[in-house]
Amino acid sequence: MKSSLATVLGTIASTLARTVTTTEPSLSDIAASAATVMPYSPVSNVEGLAFDRIFQVWFENIDYENAAADKNLQWLATQGIALTNFYALTHPSEPNYCAAAGGDTFGMDNDDFQRIPANVSTIVDILDTKYIAWGEYQEHMPYPGFQGFNYSNQETFHDDYVRKHNPLILYDSVTENTMRGRQIKNFTHFDADLANEKLPQWAFFTPNMTNDAHDTNITFAANWLRGWISPLLENEYFMNNTLILITFDEDKTYSKTNRIFSILLGGAVPENLHGTEDNTFYTHYSVIATLGLWS
Repeated sequence: MKSSLATVLGTIASTLARTVTTTEPSLSDIAASAATVMPYSPVSNVEGLAFDRIFQVWFENIDYENAAADKNLQWLATQGIALTNFYALTHPSEPNYCAAAGGDTFGMDNDDFQRIPANVSTIVDILDTKYIAWGEYQEHMPYPGFQGFNYSNQETFHDDYVRKHNPLILYDSVTENTMRGRQIKNFTHFDADLANEKLPQWAFFTPNMTNDAHDTNITFAANWLRGWISPLLENEYFMNNTLILITFDEDKTYSKTNRIFSILLGGAVPENLHGTEDNTFYTHYSVIATLGLWS
């Protein structure tokens, strides 16, 4: 999943210095790019051993006990399997997202503007090698492949889309490839891909800073999640042999163990396992390991 540590450390400083933009671009620049950058939605049909699709939906900064006590998350757990021994990797947010795509935090210990050198491989390289279509869906990202630090809510001017919660955008090996960049899209593009039956087989979803609980709380976020995902659980195309992981980037209280509430849903979960628990030890790295379940 990565180059040698010496290679990474030897290039990280110069690479991080040549940022695309460490601030929010102007609306005119965003509009100009949005008019010319078209989303790309590849499809594939690689048969898996336990599922044919895997989708992750990440939320923010909630202690396990508080998430487990939420009535909407409790209801969702009855629709699948609760993972009771799942742990985030570190604090703060960004290194967890980084590790979910590249198998390492690379020593990252902040939420700053980061770029990982192009010689570092990611899950995208594995997926492309296996001819498995992939995509990301980032709520309110202004256009595919947007590399700005953030994109504010244009009514409240509060944080909305943020780069630090977008795993693949952190990697130059992804963003320096135009086609790959066009596969990192927003939720509107997800709606279109769903309607057109052009969903990828691997996808990562990040709600905006309000809906993911970062700037609100677990009650708000879980209520949003139930409203968003309930229709999808009734959608035959979406559910067809699909495994959905609902999880969090990290817990809120740093002095705790970083245990995070997580649920497996989808058509790939047998009905006889609905409402059950799995006490196996997992981390964010475990999701990368599931790629081996594709033939």
